[in-house]
Amino acid sequence: MDVSIALPEDETPGELIKGYFTLMRSFGWDLYVTSHFALRESLGSQWFAARIRALKDSDPKNWRPNHRFEPQDPGVILRDYIYEQDSPYLSVFGGHFQKNLVAKKVLATRNTWFHFGDDPTTSQLAEAAKDVRAFVQSSGMHIAGRIDALVERLEDLRTGRCPAVAAPHPAATAPAGAAAAPLDTPDDLPRPRIGGTWVGPLPELRYRITRAGDVVHPDTMESVRSRVNGDFADKVRAWTAVEPRGRELWIDADGAVGGLIGATPRLLGYLGPDPESDVARGFFTSHFYAVEGDEIADLDSGERRKQSFAVGLADGATLRVTTYGDVLVVGDADGAERVATVMPADWFPGHLG
Repeated sequence: MDVSIALPEDETPGELIKGYFTLMRSFGWDLYVTSHFALRESLGSQWFAARIRALKDSDPKNWRPNHRFEPQDPGVILRDYIYEQDSPYLSVFGGHFQKNLVAKKVLATRNTWFHFGDDPTTSQLAEAAKDVRAFVQSSGMHIAGRIDALVERLEDLRTGRCPAVAAPHPAATAPAGAAAAPLDTPDDLPRPRIGGTWVGPLPELRYRITRAGDVVHPDTMESVRSRVNGDFADKVRAWTAVEPRGRELWIDADGAVGGLIGATPRLLGYLGPDPESDVARGFFTSHFYAVEGDEIADLDSGERRKQSFAVGLADGATLRVTTYGDVLVVGDADGAERVATVMPADWFPGHLG
């Protein structure tokens, strides 16, 4: 698992946000993998999904049933660790007051950065990185060397040792030595949500996507249609709504379908049924919508369509839809919540392929 932290090339807001985003992505994966190694023997490999179900059942107000909680989102694990008395993470990271305090600082800083109004500063990113490093170092986690490289770069920028305008160089995201090694992930790490980064080795065989909308073996040209459970055309449309690189897919032993989206291997779906726990499958389309009474309005064109699910939503609520047709309310402090799933024929023409 590549958990590189991007090193800012200068002190502009975009470069600092890049550094912070990749810092928290790296930290989130490290939290999850460290927890998985510690908990899988006693709780089973599906421990995270079971924990989220238990939290949603016991406290639906704070752990909303229709909300998507990602295991690699550091806010999810830290929130459980800080506030839940029965948190399994207490056995992983310890319940020391000082560590709990550091976790609270990291979580509060995350919320500030992701809902900020002012441009971030180099000092703010350095402070955030040092708090994350304190938690990582005291927990025996894996990314301390990466964070050290980030802190060193920020100090160089602050003192002028690093040119204010610098050409990207090979070390920009991967410090030399052990700090650049990929994060080892367990073989039994559960699948991510559909659209998430593929976890584990990539199958070697690449199936071809034909112009006729089929998926075939590269040598025999045999279609995978007979192996699909469900409407084949809908499945292929969802897998290829964002075209995989080279128009190629791979299929793992459990029926998981993947492909390269850009340079990143992604889980694109399954030959069989999709997991019920996936709240937002696939990728967000480029369209935004608003609720207006019993209608949904496309914010770009102004076109409106009646939808039965709109009646139960707040007027003015902002909606987005995924390539799988999952409709989500977005824009609140809690993230995105699925309110419906629509088919292309029932939605705005052309918006779902």
